Amino acid sequence: MNIEQHINSKKIRSLFPLLKGWISVIHKYLKYCNWQDCQWWHTERASISSLAAAAWQIGGIAIQEYAVEKGTKKEPWSGQCDLYFDIGNQKFACEGKHVWTAIGRQATQNMNDIKSGLESACDDARKLNKDEGRRLGVCFAVPYLPPSDEQYIDQCIYHWLKKFETINYSSIAWVFPRKVRNMKGDDNYFYPGVVLIIKEVFKQT
Repeated sequence: MNIEQHINSKKIRSLFPLLKGWISVIHKYLKYCNWQDCQWWHTERASISSLAAAAWQIGGIAIQEYAVEKGTKKEPWSGQCDLYFDIGNQKFACEGKHVWTAIGRQATQNMNDIKSGLESACDDARKLNKDEGRRLGVCFAVPYLPPSDEQYIDQCIYHWLKKFETINYSSIAWVFPRKVRNMKGDDNYFYPGVVLIIKEVFKQT
């Protein structure tokens, strides 16, 4: 398994260029910040912005936090959609979540927090009108490790990534750049990379 980076568009093959572009955007931002900052160190909105940037980079269009009508035709309400993008004449509307998860040697690594975050994103996506396009629940999973696990970062990442086989997703990608894998955050913990999990929903709430 390559922990440096990985793309598996799986059920939504048209997303492959976007996921490839997303990894490119991650590296472009890291280089811009001289490897001193990462999108995944911040909020859900910062993570969503990297996906929007990827859509533009591959020749598509994207818009974030825009006004939409949610719910059913019988019971609609006004709300916002986290991200819309159009690539290759296919339209996608996304709701996202950002999840922090412990993966150190003493962590349980049961994936429950990630499954919960992805399902929450999918629940929000189901509230979007089908006219918005194919609806996606998007979860950015950001692992962290304590200072005591510095010598075991790659090993912990590897074992954690293997557990994504237990998650039902449509597409997945991850990036763990070597230059920042051992860089500590302000709290002295390691945040070595990010996994992007995507699941398409079909029924409307």
